[in-house]
Amino acid sequence: MRLAGAFFANRAEVVDDMLNVEGGFWSTTTVPASAAGFQSCCVVLCDTRRRDVGTEYTMHIDAAGPTGQRWAPAWSRKFELPSAMKFMVLTQIALPIEADGGRHVYSFRLQGTHERFDIPLDVVVQ
Repeated sequence: MRLAGAFFANRAEVVDDMLNVEGGFWSTTTVPASAAGFQSCCVVLCDTRRRDVGTEYTMHIDAAGPTGQRWAPAWSRKFELPSAMKFMVLTQIALPIEADGGRHVYSFRLQGTHERFDIPLDVVVQ
């Protein structure tokens, strides 16, 4: 299995083995002045094969803020592939931000691999 892409969305769910997305592919998000992070749904696109089914993986999301602050990992979860699926929906994950906002980069990676997929996100503080 390898990661092929990822994006943030207002809402994402799997219905009849298909992906339903509302408000996907964020380029920016707005947070209150006191926020230390933000919540969203996230869709991770996967390149899988039958041999990957039943294998346990750990996904990490690392974060880097505009001043160089890093969180590694900012979010992490173990999962087992139930089928040769092409996407995963991560619901209501919370990711950190720097207090003044700015351009953040969230890097998706599988433990034990060197590949990663980066999503830049401009964080606007109200």
